[in-house]
Amino acid sequence: MDFGTAFETYMMFVAFVALTSWLPQIHRILQTKSTDDFSLITTAILVWANSSFLAWAFYNSDKPLLIQQSLTVFMLFVFTYLVLKYRTDPIFKRKKK
Repeated sequence: MDFGTAFETYMMFVAFVALTSWLPQIHRILQTKSTDDFSLITTAILVWANSSFLAWAFYNSDKPLLIQQSLTVFMLFVFTYLVLKYRTDPIFKRKKK
């Protein structure tokens, strides 16, 4: 196995392991059924940024990045769904006068 293939295999492994960081957060949401402390703006920025990297991975045929970003975008959509589902604060708050 040449260096490029070995490094690509290693990066696929890193991508998979990095995605496990979402599991404790999703587990916490499902246990507490509370997401009011999550910023919707931050979540939207994460969805936009990772979707852009996914498009970049498709464009460049970058398999490790494509796998990692596909899974990340999927996890972000699951996360966003749960944040919206369990949110008790109104999404758009009216300012008090």
